[in-house]
Parts: sequence; structure tokens; C-alpha cells
Amino acid sequence: MQRILLPGVWFGALIFAGCDKPPVAPKPAPPPVVRQAPVETHPFEDGYSAGYTQGQGRAARGSKIPPAADVEPLAREQAGEAPERTERWQRGFVEGYLDGFRKVVTGQK
Repeated sequence: MQRILLPGVWFGALIFAGCDKPPVAPKPAPPPVVRQAPVETHPFEDGYSAGYTQGQGRAARGSKIPPAADVEPLAREQAGEAPERTERWQRGFVEGYLDGFRKVVTGQK
């Protein structure tokens, strides 16, 4: 009887040895909370609207759209000595000018 039980015990031990649960992976840590002051966008938007208006006024249908490098001196001139008209304002002016100019040249509404 021992001979019959011995192989059965070994077989059962082998089967149960393979039934271990896999190790549980640790939960990932939550991302860190970053506190940052909001970015001031008003200078860009103010420059954009000023440039857009001026670009529409100076454009003629069918004319060639100027490169951004040609508009940058105009943006510096328009900024003048006003302290609130920073580089961000000037970038907005250039983009607005080109968009307004493009609108007139292409005939968009």
C-alpha cells in the first residue's frame, strides 16, 4: 500500500507546487502634484489683435504675403517704448498681422 501512496503523494505535491499565486506587482505611485503660476497670455492676444487689424488694413487682394522677418521690424516699431509691449506682444503682432493680411489676400470672410 505504501508503494501506491508514495507515487500519488509525489504527484500531488508536484501539482500543488505549481499552483502558487504569481507575485503581486506594487501599485505605481501617483504622479506628483506640480503647482505653477498661470501663464499670462494677454500680451500675445493684445499684440495679435493689433497686428490683425493692421494686416487687414495694409493688404490688397492678390498681393504677396510678406515673410515674418519683414513684419518683425514693424512689430518693434508699433511696440515703441510701451513697457507692456514685450517680445510676447511683438510675436502676437507678427502672427496677427500675417493672419489678417492672408485673410484679405485669399478673400476669406
